[in-house]
Amino acid sequence: MDDTLLFIPPCCVDNKLPKAVNQAPHRQLTFYTHGDVTVEKFYKAVSHLVIDPHVMVLTMPFPKQETFVFLEQCFERGWITHLILSTARPYDSLLYRYLGVYIDRILYASSVDVSDLSSHMVLYNKERSLTLSGPMFDRPQNCIRLAAYTLVFHPSHLLNSTSDWGNSLRNILFPDVLCQRQKLFAGGVKLIKDKEIDRFIHLEFPPFKEE
Repeated sequence: MDDTLLFIPPCCVDNKLPKAVNQAPHRQLTFYTHGDVTVEKFYKAVSHLVIDPHVMVLTMPFPKQETFVFLEQCFERGWITHLILSTARPYDSLLYRYLGVYIDRILYASSVDVSDLSSHMVLYNKERSLTLSGPMFDRPQNCIRLAAYTLVFHPSHLLNSTSDWGNSLRNILFPDVLCQRQKLFAGGVKLIKDKEIDRFIHLEFPPFKEE
């Protein structure tokens, strides 16, 4: 067996990663990098699997300017419809500098719970979803020898499933929803005008109320 098979290098991520996840059992793939594949490269390699414009949920502790420029491009080109962004410390100045025009379609919060250990990127729309768990970098990391990731592609999903652990999309979004709720509702309940943002914030988690 090729001992580099499950390593995804930046030069081949566009071809290798989509092929790998489509061949993986149940489209669930564990793979590795040397810390040299960026968020932008990951997104451009697999986002086409979701096909239509989608919500992006990005949990990334310390995004730099490159990431905000990339997110601006995602909005400008109509790739994403909404952004849910969680970081380890405040990045309001970069957010408004690059994404201020789209602020009504963005949820943003900073939290001490955000770290490389909780980092992920999630893409979803009404038909499909894709989740990528692992460290999110905007520049190649020379000090990292091994980074592990789990990629799951759902050609269809039930966002409103009421089974306790039966919805993998809801499972991965759990800390993001809690983080954004804490920020949004601090000081009192606020009216949420955007339907997609409202749906995200009020995503239900078990235990569910008995009917």
